[in-house]
Amino acid sequence: MPDTAITERDQRIFVLSSIELAVALFRGPAPDGWTAIFRAGLPELTARAPSRFAHLTNILKKLQELGPAPGDSAALDELEAEYVRLFVSAGGGVSAPPYESCHLDGKPRVMGAAAVAMGRRLAQAGLETAVDGNEPPDHLAVELEYLYHLLAAGWAGGDRESEAAGLDFAREVMLPWVARFQACLAAAQPHPVFGLAAEFLTALLRSLDVRPGLAPR
Repeated sequence: MPDTAITERDQRIFVLSSIELAVALFRGPAPDGWTAIFRAGLPELTARAPSRFAHLTNILKKLQELGPAPGDSAALDELEAEYVRLFVSAGGGVSAPPYESCHLDGKPRVMGAAAVAMGRRLAQAGLETAVDGNEPPDHLAVELEYLYHLLAAGWAGGDRESEAAGLDFAREVMLPWVARFQACLAAAQPHPVFGLAAEFLTALLRSLDVRPGLAPR
């Protein structure tokens, strides 16, 4: 596990682009969105991955290999249906709800304390959720966008406070519940694309367990 700050420009761009990819995957893109991910997004991100993130590159390559071929509408329909089964609606209940409140100690429930806390963070940052207005604020895609906001603000303007807040949020808030989310997802025997997406996200969050403001060793 690296314990130095992410100071190189190409590393920061890769991290931010990786967060954007995770947002797209777990928000559930439209068919043309899936096509854009597999035709352009994944190849471009893989091609510019710094050596520091080689472990993530391997997962990205697997995602490319298992994604739908260009023009394969049946495969795209399968991804759409699988997204609904895993994250939206399924007989017997959704196996891997994409909400922090559902993956904490105690009785899981939507709109729990984690959602309230996330709502406060968004309000303090002057942000609005970009998912359906009925979605709780602790939706995985929303938390990822908040993480992106903090890191982008910190890295673009040399704002150590925002950078530290982003790294703390990734390590202390997101990683514990996302790891549990990944385990729930794996137990549901998901389409490989979603299994790899969760593996990629967990590995990305672990790679952010660093200390800001230190030069690489």
